[in-house]
Amino acid sequence: MRKKITISAALSIMFIAITVTFCLTMILSARIFEDKVSNVNEKETMYSKISEVDQTVRQHYYTDIDDTALVDGMSSGYIASLGDSEAKYYTASEVTALQNISKGKLIGIGIEVQKDVSGYYKIVNVDTDSPADIAEMAKDDLITQINDVSVMTMNTKQVRELLTGTEGTAIKLDYLRNSEENVTELVFAIYDAPSIKYSLENNVGYIKIASFVEDSASEVEYAIKNLLSQGATSFAIDIRFNSSKEYNYAAEVADIFAKEGTTMYAQYADDSQKVLYTSDKEMVQQPVTVIVNGQTGYAAEMFAVILKDMNGAKLVGTKTMGKCTIQNLYRLSDGSGVEITTARLVPVSSAEYHGTGILPDYEKALSADQELNFYDLTIASDPQIQRAIEVANNMVSQNG
Repeated sequence: MRKKITISAALSIMFIAITVTFCLTMILSARIFEDKVSNVNEKETMYSKISEVDQTVRQHYYTDIDDTALVDGMSSGYIASLGDSEAKYYTASEVTALQNISKGKLIGIGIEVQKDVSGYYKIVNVDTDSPADIAEMAKDDLITQINDVSVMTMNTKQVRELLTGTEGTAIKLDYLRNSEENVTELVFAIYDAPSIKYSLENNVGYIKIASFVEDSASEVEYAIKNLLSQGATSFAIDIRFNSSKEYNYAAEVADIFAKEGTTMYAQYADDSQKVLYTSDKEMVQQPVTVIVNGQTGYAAEMFAVILKDMNGAKLVGTKTMGKCTIQNLYRLSDGSGVEITTARLVPVSSAEYHGTGILPDYEKALSADQELNFYDLTIASDPQIQRAIEVANNMVSQNG
């Protein structure tokens, strides 16, 4: 026989339950409050330290302070202190330049240089329709002075930094052509930078992808169509020195070659994974080789892995960079931005390669002399390209 609970007993139980719930809520709220207060106190201490440094410097520094440079420097220092080797702070103008690059546009004068045996700097490439091209500068011209300062006193890094600048600013170049002295003044400007070059080599469609940009997929599709019409029976894709971080554009190009399925995962700090990109059923049917080296990284490295896993492509060259992380750029209210690592890329079937790089299926290194004079190599004299062409033709024979 069940005992009946009196109304007074029921009310007592309800009162106890409400009291316990109230106490637990108050304890939890108190802990949350303490955590927030602790965080506020920590932030207050941090900001007070910065304020104290600022006041001390302003009181005792012997000359004027550039506040814009100061804020940029502080922001850069904050990002550098994260311990993320890939993280970076960008000024507003640098963010704009990055956005232009992703659209296939560069700010510059349009030349690449390398140190010559003479001590001067030889032009190894001139971009079409760039300020240097319009001024009729050409490959093999020897730059002797930049802004009236001899390049003999500079290292390669210094020279290349001088050859980059802000849109609208000018640079003066003295150079030799066939021992004849020339002087020109160029203005840094935005121009369309070609990211794709292609040609037919011994029945192999050779496609050089310098970087992955907004129009890369359409340019590669156009190149493939033209090369097939010329009789290409296979393809050699050259992504040496390509360290683009534009994974979305790399995925679009990879989709042209890859079979249907997931092409790229992201893995986050909590070990959760997310599918980033997939490919459709349409894919290049011809055999493919991919030429890589130690400067193939980030999006280009993942592109190589996708083609290896989802197309059966063979990699030729030397071990890649081993960069397998995703950096996102967040723009701040003043137009500047911070780029920080947000995830790690995970290949669909190949082993992870972050920090180790990807070993090619067919290793082919350049000699020390060839490395030094890389830009002087032609398709016919470049042993890595020739090896890739050979492998591609062998793949055709095996498939036949």
